[in-house]
Amino acid sequence: MLRQLNLFIISCFFILLTTIAQAGLKPRKITPKAYIPKYSAIVMDAQTGQILEQEDAHGIRHPASLTKIMTLYLAFEALQSGRLSLNTKMTASSRASRQAPSKFGLVPGEQITVYQAVMGLVTKSANDVAVVFAEHLAGSEDAFAQRMTQKARALGMKSTIFKNASGLPNSGQITTAYDMAVLSRSLYKNFPEQYKYFKNQSFTHKGTVHRNHNHLLGKVPGLDGIKTGFIVASGFNLAASAVRYDAAQQSHRLITVVLGGPNRHWRDRRVTELLETNFHKMGLPSSTARPPKVTSLVLKKSRDRVLETIEDEGVFIQPAADIIDDETDVDQVLNNIIEASVNQPVAKTKSTTAPAAISSTPTYTKPASWVVPVNAKSSAAKSATSKAKKSPPQAYAVQVGLYRDQKQARRQAQQARALMKRGQVQIAKKNQGKKKLMAAQVTGLSETQAKNLCQQLHKKSKECLVMK
Repeated sequence: MLRQLNLFIISCFFILLTTIAQAGLKPRKITPKAYIPKYSAIVMDAQTGQILEQEDAHGIRHPASLTKIMTLYLAFEALQSGRLSLNTKMTASSRASRQAPSKFGLVPGEQITVYQAVMGLVTKSANDVAVVFAEHLAGSEDAFAQRMTQKARALGMKSTIFKNASGLPNSGQITTAYDMAVLSRSLYKNFPEQYKYFKNQSFTHKGTVHRNHNHLLGKVPGLDGIKTGFIVASGFNLAASAVRYDAAQQSHRLITVVLGGPNRHWRDRRVTELLETNFHKMGLPSSTARPPKVTSLVLKKSRDRVLETIEDEGVFIQPAADIIDDETDVDQVLNNIIEASVNQPVAKTKSTTAPAAISSTPTYTKPASWVVPVNAKSSAAKSATSKAKKSPPQAYAVQVGLYRDQKQARRQAQQARALMKRGQVQIAKKNQGKKKLMAAQVTGLSETQAKNLCQQLHKKSKECLVMK
């Protein structure tokens, strides 16, 4: 009997060891869920600061590229004081050149004038240009972010904290719709001449035409600024300002901020509705027609449509190491984001004729890390109706360093390729004077894949160069 008991215990022990071993060999699959940002909005009278309409205007959100409104505010202060002129040349640092797109693609040592930089932020929303401004004015981006936060407090933006000059994701960079309206109003009142830059629908730099991401310019009567923004943790943001004139030719300006839109089309329509509704109440409609009403926007469940929206905002989204591993189904991650956009309910409006009472209790939702469809295949390529369309050539390559030893170069290229699981390893011979070096390259990538790879390598403090 004792012998049988011992055999039973030993058997259980081996079964337990086998289970533990199997569990160790097969990592748990992580299934990231799409983050659905909270919606908030405000309409403010620019002349009086009176709040005409609001919804959760003091709710804590992430500003995304609305951050650049403050970056420009400090730049305009420097212009006004004479510390800068429009012809002042600023030099791009290595840090500036490594910023994630949207960007001008500045290289270390490249110079750009203040005028070019202002227009680069207004139209292209260039993140590298934002860092150039920060470093030129404060010595470092961290020091500049402290100045941004100090200025926010001075303007009455009590719930805003800035951590960088661009709006690229940082969990500590927060704001509210109310604070962004205060900033937009202050910029217009304190810098009326510089504010006119925001109405430019495009800007040409080094032969490339950069279209303004604010698509309401030229479409909504009287709208002349100011800034869009998007990261996954914020949703689609827009601070807009428009002016209308009464019968006596007196101007009336409204500032509208919408944060957390499910997609840019819905966000743009919501801003339009808020402006038209409140102008209509003031007796200043754009036409005799009734104010428009926003209906639920149907977004096709298509990767192409989502990627087009992201690219249209000028935003490049890099993978988050804490939620993406080798077993993560990145296609499924993108599907989750698409579903979140499609199923996001339309926010109910709260319209009042008197100033709305705003809750002083902020709401806060923990931001999620970014995710990107690095290996997403075009859904259009799968449809029978688009067989005639050809996929864009995978004409981009990434160079990860120059080495004397060919084996070392190949090893570095293989390690880089392993991050993407895309492309081919290539070793190219390069001559530097009398030295013959081996360039470690990963070829056969799309532009998005190449930029994604460089972003991952830069985070590891490794050299990386995108080539076409």
